[in-house]
Amino acid sequence: MPPAATTGAPADATHRNRPAFSIDGGVDAQTGSGDRSGIDESALRYYAEQRNLERVGAEIRRLKTLYPAWTPPADLFAPKSDVDEQPLWDLFAAGRFAEVRSRIATYQAQHPTYRPSADLATKLDDADARQRIKTAFEAGDWSSSLAAARERPSLLVCAEMDVLWQVGEAFARSGDLARAFDLYGYVLTTCDNPGERLATMQKAALLLPQKGVDALITFGGTLANGSREFDGIRFQKLRAQIGEAIAAGQKRSRVSANDLQAYERFAKATLSAEDASLLGWYHYNLQRFDMAKEWFSLASDIKPNPKHLEGYVLSLRNLDELDTAEDLAYREYEDSPELAKIYVELVADRMNDPAVAADLSVADLGRFQTVVEDTRSALGAQTLGWHLLEDEKIHEAGTWFEKSVDWDVTEEGVLGLAVVASRTKNNAGLKQIKARYGDEFATLAEIEEYAPPARVVSYRPGRSAAPPSRGTRRARSGGGDKLMRQANQQFQAGDYNGALATLNKREARSGKSYGAEVLKGWVNIKLRRWDEADRIFRNQDKKRSTRDTRFGIGAVANSKYGMWPEDQNNCKVRFKC
Repeated sequence: MPPAATTGAPADATHRNRPAFSIDGGVDAQTGSGDRSGIDESALRYYAEQRNLERVGAEIRRLKTLYPAWTPPADLFAPKSDVDEQPLWDLFAAGRFAEVRSRIATYQAQHPTYRPSADLATKLDDADARQRIKTAFEAGDWSSSLAAARERPSLLVCAEMDVLWQVGEAFARSGDLARAFDLYGYVLTTCDNPGERLATMQKAALLLPQKGVDALITFGGTLANGSREFDGIRFQKLRAQIGEAIAAGQKRSRVSANDLQAYERFAKATLSAEDASLLGWYHYNLQRFDMAKEWFSLASDIKPNPKHLEGYVLSLRNLDELDTAEDLAYREYEDSPELAKIYVELVADRMNDPAVAADLSVADLGRFQTVVEDTRSALGAQTLGWHLLEDEKIHEAGTWFEKSVDWDVTEEGVLGLAVVASRTKNNAGLKQIKARYGDEFATLAEIEEYAPPARVVSYRPGRSAAPPSRGTRRARSGGGDKLMRQANQQFQAGDYNGALATLNKREARSGKSYGAEVLKGWVNIKLRRWDEADRIFRNQDKKRSTRDTRFGIGAVANSKYGMWPEDQNNCKVRFKC
C-alpha cells in the first residue's frame, strides 16, 4: 500500500507528496526536473513570511528529502506585493483563466514590480495544462493529449485522477499498451481512494488485453470480508461482450465455453444478483429457456428485483409453464409495468385461443379486468372487447373497445368499435369511425354498413355481422395482437416467407402461443418443410390435442406424399383448412 503521509506535511498534501507518474518511463524523483508545481510550498512560504528562519530551514530540508531535484524558490523572501490578488482568485475559482491572465497583465502595467504569487502562477499553469490535455483527449487527438501531459508532468499525481485516466486511455488508444499498463499500475500502487482505484481497474479492463488485466488485479488488497479488492473486474470485458450480444439480439453465442463457465462459477460463488441476472438474459437471448429460468431464479433469491422476476416469468412463458407465469406476473404487477404488460399478454393469449378461452373462470376474468383498468392497457381492453363480442355481449364489448381507443388509438381497437357499430346497426356511428380513422387504418373499408335486405350468415351459426366472420376472425387472430394479424394476412396473400418471419418476430417478443404455432405449422406445409411442420403440429398435439392439431398432422402426410392434389389443399384461411 502507498506510504503514509509524512509527519508535519499539510493535511491536504497527502497525495501531492508522493512521486508523480513518469510519463516517459524511468525513475521520477518528482517530475524529472526542477519543476516545483506539484510540491506544496505553502508551509515554507508561511514561515518565510513570518521570518522564522529556523522553521524555513527545517521545511527546506524536509522538501529536499522528499524531492531531491527540488530547489527553493528564488522569491522566497521577496517583499509582499501591495496588489490585492483576491479578485484574481475569484476569477480563478470561476474557471475564467483567460481573464485571470488578462487582469495580471493589467496589474503589471499599473505596478511594474508586481509578479503574481507563486501559488497563483502554479495553479494557473496547472489549469491551462489540464484543459489542453482534456480538449485533445475529447477530440480523440491522443498524441496531442500526451504531449500536453509531458509539458506538465507534475499533474500526473493521485490528486489529478481525471488527468491520469485521460493519459492512460490516450496511451491505450494510441497503441502503447505497455505505458497504459504502467500508468494504471502506478495508480493501484500509489493512490488510496477506493472508488478511484475501482474505477481505474474498470477502465483498464476495457482497454487492456486480459493478461494485463489479470496482472493488475494482483495489485488489489484484501477487503474486510476476506475477498480480494478486484475479484469482480476479471469479467468486466466479458460482461460488456454479453451485454452487446443481448442488445444486438444475437442468437449464436460468441463467448468461449471456458470463459462462460468461469463467469458462471464466479457468479455463483460471489452470489452476485447482477451477474446472475445478466447470465439469465444471455441464455434467454439464445433461447436456452431452462438455463435462463435457473439464473433468474438465483438472481431473485439473492436480491429480489422486478427485473429479475420479469426474466423468470418470460422464461416460464417460453417453457409453456403458463399458469405459473400468469400467477407470478399477476402477483407482482403493481411493482413492475413490464410484469403487468406480460400478465396482460399471457391472459390475452388464453382468451384468443378458442381451445381454452371457454375455460376462463369468472375469477380469472375479474382479476384480468382489474389489471387492465389499473394499467390502462389498450391490448387488454381490446382482448376483452373481442372476447365479449364472441359471446354476443355486444354493448359490453363496445365499452371495452371505447376504453382501448381512449387509452391508445390502435387498429385493433378502432376495428372493434367499427364491428360493434355494424353489429348494432349504428350506420351513423360507423361512418363517423371511418371518417375519423379511415386514412390511418385502411382495413376499416372492409367493414360494411348494415343493410336490412342482405342478411349475412356468420362464421358461427346464429350470428349476424358485416363482413362475414369479422368478429370471430379478430378474436381468434389475437385480438390486439397486431403481429399475429399481420402473419394471418401474409399467409392469406400467399406470402409464406413473410408470414414465417412475422411469426418468428412475434415469438421473440411475446413467446409461443397455440394459435401462432398452428399457423406456423401451415406456413411450413406451404413452404414444403414437411418435417418442421410435422414437429410443430405434434408438439402442440401433445400439449393440447384439438381438431386443428390433428388435422395439421394429417395434412403434413397428405401433402408430403401427394395423397391429395395441391388444388384441394389450397388452405389460405386459418381454422378453415
